[in-house]
Amino acid sequence: MNRFFMVVAAAAFSLPAGAQHAAHEHGVAQLRVAVDGTRLHIELASPLDSLVGFERAPKTDAERAALAAAEARLRRGEALFVLPAGAGCVLREVDLSSPYPQTAGGKHVDDDHASGHDDEAGHSDMEVSWAFECAKPAALTEMRVNLVETFPRLRRILVESATPGGQGKVTLDKSRRTLPL
Repeated sequence: MNRFFMVVAAAAFSLPAGAQHAAHEHGVAQLRVAVDGTRLHIELASPLDSLVGFERAPKTDAERAALAAAEARLRRGEALFVLPAGAGCVLREVDLSSPYPQTAGGKHVDDDHASGHDDEAGHSDMEVSWAFECAKPAALTEMRVNLVETFPRLRRILVESATPGGQGKVTLDKSRRTLPL
C-alpha cells in the first residue's frame, strides 16, 4: 500500500501502521477515507469472492478474465467514487494489491501469493488505495461510492473516515451510497 496513505490512515484512525482489517466476511468490504490537506486518500480491503466470485488462483479463461476485469474496474477510481465537481479532485495514484496479479498475457503470477492477502484458511483479499489531489478540499462535502453497483456480490461497505470535520463510521449498501465528508 501507499506508504503516505498508511501513515495518514494510521494517525487518523489511531491504529498502528499495518494493522489488520476487520474479519474476512464475504459480501462485506472495509473502506477507509481520509482528507489530509489537499489530498483525499481512500483504501479498500475486500474478500476476493466479493469482487470476482472465487478466492483461489483463477483456473479458467473466464476466471482470469473476471479477475482482470475487476482489477481494471478498481484502477478507475473516478468511476468508483463520485466527488463534488467544485472540489476539483484528480486521481493521482492507484495502488492495487492482488493475491493473483495478472501478467500482460492475462495469466496469473504464481509466486505463492506474494501480493494481496491470502491466509491459511484459503481466504484471499484484494486491497486497493487511491490518492486524489483536490484543488478546493473544502468543497469535499460528500462522496458517492459506486462499489456496490460495480461489484454486485458486494452487499455492504463498512466505512471509517477522518476529515477536517472529524472522524466517523458508517455502513453503505444498495440503499445508502453517499458518504458525508
